[in-house]
Amino acid sequence: MNVEERILKNLEENGIEISEDGSLINLDSIGFISSIVCIEQEFEIEIPGEYLVIETMSNIDNISYIVNQIIYNNLGCD
Repeated sequence: MNVEERILKNLEENGIEISEDGSLINLDSIGFISSIVCIEQEFEIEIPGEYLVIETMSNIDNISYIVNQIIYNNLGCD
């Protein structure tokens, strides 16, 4: 499974649906926090506080981009 597929699975497990355009549906503060914690555990990363805003993380493309950037940077690449 690639990064986006793993994120989608995680979101679905937290009751968050994805619209056709990639926007998250049924996203409330509890679901948001729960999903972030699960994503961090899934990828063994920590998402920086500046990204922990519902508006920033309300689209699967944004979440995938952020997670990929964190993984890439954690590998020691610039």
